[in-house]
Amino acid sequence: MSRKKPKKVRDDPQDIDTIIHSFENYALGDIKDNANKPIACMILCMCFIDQLASFGYPILMDSNKRPEAFINDYMPDFKGLDLYDMFRHNLIHTYSSGDRFCITNEGYEEAPFTKINERTYINTHIFVAQLDSAFRDFVKQLRDDKSPAHQNAIENSKYHPVLVGKDS
Repeated sequence: MSRKKPKKVRDDPQDIDTIIHSFENYALGDIKDNANKPIACMILCMCFIDQLASFGYPILMDSNKRPEAFINDYMPDFKGLDLYDMFRHNLIHTYSSGDRFCITNEGYEEAPFTKINERTYINTHIFVAQLDSAFRDFVKQLRDDKSPAHQNAIENSKYHPVLVGKDS
């Protein structure tokens, strides 16, 4: 299912270096600054995945499918968990787990996630390391001006420009 194109807020796209700088220094930087606060860290991770996906995939792609596509493509260890759906509807909107998951930064370090009695346990340090690696792979796609991710990012920046510092 496609969606209606959002309202364009600028005619000129942001350049890829500006987009990457914002992703790395604001979004990923905030995640790393909150690495020892597992709930805040995971909320920021989900917001970052949503942002990366919105830039990496077509603007008219269903916005609920883009984050899962990003996870499937760049974080395959978490493929099939429906992480975005699980966290978006519970953690981000109700600050709850719905008894479906446990977010921690202690224990559960031997695997990307552990399932025990229908509950998924995720160590944020492991998750952030995988997200950082996924981001590095994604940046390679952004820097390739012939890749769909590059073209999608340039186009999306006209509708949802990234945050920039005061000198940008």
